[in-house]
Amino acid sequence: MLLKHHLFLSILSLLFIMLTSCKNTEDTPQPATQTQNLSLKMSTVIGNKPIDFTSVFTTEAGARYTLSSFRYYVSNIRLVKQDGSEYPITGKYLLVNPATEDYDLGQVPVGDYKGLKFAVGIDSVTNHADPTVYPTNNPLAIQSPGMHWSWSSGYIFLMMEGSCDTTNTNTDVQTFGQFSHPLFYHIGMDMLYREVNLDNVSFAVNANDKKTLHVQTYLNNFFTGIDIKTENASHTMGSVPLATKLANNIQTMFSVIQ
Repeated sequence: MLLKHHLFLSILSLLFIMLTSCKNTEDTPQPATQTQNLSLKMSTVIGNKPIDFTSVFTTEAGARYTLSSFRYYVSNIRLVKQDGSEYPITGKYLLVNPATEDYDLGQVPVGDYKGLKFAVGIDSVTNHADPTVYPTNNPLAIQSPGMHWSWSSGYIFLMMEGSCDTTNTNTDVQTFGQFSHPLFYHIGMDMLYREVNLDNVSFAVNANDKKTLHVQTYLNNFFTGIDIKTENASHTMGSVPLATKLANNIQTMFSVIQ
């Protein structure tokens, strides 16, 4: 009888401990994830010179050109954690313009990261949505000059415009700062959405300091394998092979500067 009484008390004690433990676990507040502000500094260089819209530049192949416009969309931004998983910065679209280098990405978890990924272009769902629904300060709103073709074709992912010297001897004379032949590339459509993977750089986001990642764009990489004396115009439609070569080059244009 005494043994049964002790056994009953032991079982009752064990149940009490288990119930108390569960309740304590449920009641203990989980620590909030610390966050800090992250921004991107997007700068563009041609050779070792910052981009501008008055200079004459030269491709790696030796062809001269000028620029009057250079803009592109960045989206689907993700931070690569040390374990390889990704933290997505959801809903953030940037219309990068050399005149504006700093872009706020908002709050991200504090921690160590080993890379940055993003896309140049717009995902297919957003690409075919109505741009008039966005407020004027949204990068996806109607722009001037325009970055949107139509509902069916969507946005221009990357726009470059200027002029180029198409003479064999590089002797074209500029008029009002422009060579005699126009240079323009309007790259877009779903098939030319391109991912950029910068997973070779480690960085930390600390709780006490705002973090800025400096992403440098090497614009001359856009012309790799392109002869701008003859391949100097594309609206994507009607010149898909050239547009595809240019879109593929986009993936080699970026690097994180530490």
